[in-house]
Formats: sequence, structure tokens, C-alpha cells
Amino acid sequence: TAAVQALQTDHTYPPGHCDVEDAAFARLRTHLENSDYDVVHNNSLHPELLLSTTLPLVTTLHCPPVERMAEVAGESHSHFTAVSQTTADRWDLPGITVIPNAVDTDVWREGPGGDAAIWFGRIVPEKAPHLAIDACREAGIPLTLVGRCANPTYWAQEIEPRLGVGARWIGTLNHAELAERVRHSQVAVITPEWEEPFGLVCIEAMACGTPVAAFARGGMAEILHASPCPTVPPGDADALAHAIRHSTTVNRKAVARYARDNYGLEHFLERYLAIYTYVATTAAYPAAVRPEETLA
Repeated sequence: TAAVQALQTDHTYPPGHCDVEDAAFARLRTHLENSDYDVVHNNSLHPELLLSTTLPLVTTLHCPPVERMAEVAGESHSHFTAVSQTTADRWDLPGITVIPNAVDTDVWREGPGGDAAIWFGRIVPEKAPHLAIDACREAGIPLTLVGRCANPTYWAQEIEPRLGVGARWIGTLNHAELAERVRHSQVAVITPEWEEPFGLVCIEAMACGTPVAAFARGGMAEILHASPCPTVPPGDADALAHAIRHSTTVNRKAVARYARDNYGLEHFLERYLAIYTYVATTAAYPAAVRPEETLA
């Protein structure tokens, strides 16, 4: 809703923080350019490294276009990768290689499931856990929320009033604790109210064999389109409740196998090693002219 969207967070830095960050990245660029690295893999949202004409640079795009980066990215000598086709399309740069994120299946292992639903992530309006509470309540399945409350106003208006019978919040957990809880959940509910660039919680849950009931938005739709898990029109709480109920019929082993086969670390690392090799051994920039067979 418009009221919830108005509460969205994580828009800006604190006053003065940009100046501190600019100076730090300028020092970093100087250090990198005066060093002898084979490849520099840039995962930051700062434009400084993109200005370099000498660094053997790979830049991964994890989010929609950031104004300061977008202003210089088109002229950059960096090779670009993106975590989803959705993200690549939004940046509209030549030669972006799409390499989805991966999950460590030694941590996120297949589990037996359980009788309750789980929602995990930052508790913010754009991830809309209030819709997960509503849908689980309609489906008659108890829900546990796990994650940091990053927006006190949203919490007070949309989450706290919904907690009670059938819905509880247990705070934050470390990775091992969270993975254990996900393994013992019936379904993971994922409710983005924005175009998710990827959706890491989705593949973490599926690696545990836990079916996902999710809104088909952005990178999330890409992850789920060929999976055993149902997707739901964005914002449709009734359809989400139906998908939650349907999760009991989804084969957990098939879900875990899909995650391993498509989002395991091995294939992810192989693709990045191919790109590193290409960038380290070619003098031809930009990366748009790379031979496709190098990345096969």
C-alpha cells in the first residue's frame, strides 16, 4: 500500500558520511592502481573504482542503478556481472554477464521440515512481512519472523499489532541457528514489495528442502520460474495463503535438488574463475567484446 511504501528505509547516508566514504575510496583506488593485482573484484556501490582506466576490474551489480555509479558506468573499463537478468536489464549496459548468487549447501542443508512457516530477513516495509503474517493467518499455519527490525515506525504500525496467536518474532539468529530453523519449517514465505534484485533467502530456504511461497517479483521470479515451488502475483495475500497451504504437497527433496543444481557454489565459482581469467589476460576493454565461449 502507499502508506507502507512511504515508510521505506535505507535511502540515504548519515550527514557527512559520503565525504568520508569518497576519501576512503580515493585512497583505495590509489593503492590498487599502484599494486600488482591480477584482478580486482568490486562489489561496492561507489563510483570511484569505475573511473580507473588501468585496473583489471570486475564489478558485480547487486541492486538497481545507483545514480552516482550509473553516471560513469557506461564509460567504465570494468567488466560487469549482475546477480539476475532483472538487475542487468535495469542497468542497461553492454556486455553484462548474469551470474546468480549461490548458496553454501554445507550450511544450508536439507532438513525434515515441520508444521510452521518462517519469514526471515530485515523487517522493513519493502520486504512486507506484515503480508506474510496476514497470509499465514488466513492459511491457518503459524508463522515465525526472524530478523532485525530496521524501521521502528513500520514495526509499530504494521508488525507489532499483528503479533500474537499464530505469529511471533524471535529476533535475530546466526547463520547456523537460522539454517537449523529453516530446515525444520514447513514453508518459507517471501513477500517483496519491490523488484528484488535477486532474493538470497529464497535459495537458502530451498537448499534446506523448504518450499517457498513467494511473490513473483524481480529476481525472485527468475529463481522460481522453473522450480517445484509456486509463485504468486505480487501483493495478492489470498493467493499467497493458497500457496502456503499448497506447500505441504511440494516434494522437499526436489526443492533441495533444484537449489543445489542451479545455485550451488561450484558452478558459481567456475563462472567467476572464467571471468577472472579473461580479465587478467586480455588488454581489450570494454568487456562487451569478450568471446562468449570464454564464459561458457
